[in-house]
Amino acid sequence: MSTARFNRMIPIILQHEGGYVNNPADPGGETNYGISKRSYPALDIKNLTVDQAKDIYFRDFYTKNKIENINHEDTALQLFDFSVNAGSNAVREMQKI
Repeated sequence: MSTARFNRMIPIILQHEGGYVNNPADPGGETNYGISKRSYPALDIKNLTVDQAKDIYFRDFYTKNKIENINHEDTALQLFDFSVNAGSNAVREMQKI
């Protein structure tokens, strides 16, 4: 994991996502750094490290959604952030827009 753009964006994503939460009223359930137990059932969410979260974001959101290929930095950040919350639906919705 060594792309300059990802390294500029990830602090913003992590700030938006916050730390550990386990609110039974939240449909996302147990989450840490925006990574949910529902999406990653094998992970120890409560003890997830920032580096582990970064690895997940890079592999499953940044790389998978080809954020690096978007020329406009702000648009790339918006898609990255949107994909964290909407998964693969983000790309389809951005294409519609």
